[in-house]
Amino acid sequence: MRLLLIVAAGTLLAGCEAMNNKVDASRQDRCQRANWAEVGERDGATTGNQTLLSDRYSYICGDMYDDAAYKAGYSKGFARRPKPVGG
Repeated sequence: MRLLLIVAAGTLLAGCEAMNNKVDASRQDRCQRANWAEVGERDGATTGNQTLLSDRYSYICGDMYDDAAYKAGYSKGFARRPKPVGG
């Protein structure tokens, strides 16, 4: 019985490790393929916190993140936002 539990636990841990590696590989692939200007433009048009998002992408993607392209895209997207109507 103990042997069965040990084997089951080992299999479970190996499965978790494999899944973790797949998630890391997927994240790395998305960071490498990202067009940071387009991501910034989308975020600028739809969200309000450039610093928070920029810091988050930098943390997740590290050296693969292009801050200048993201911020330029964000400014472009932000300019497309509808202006509030007074009144």
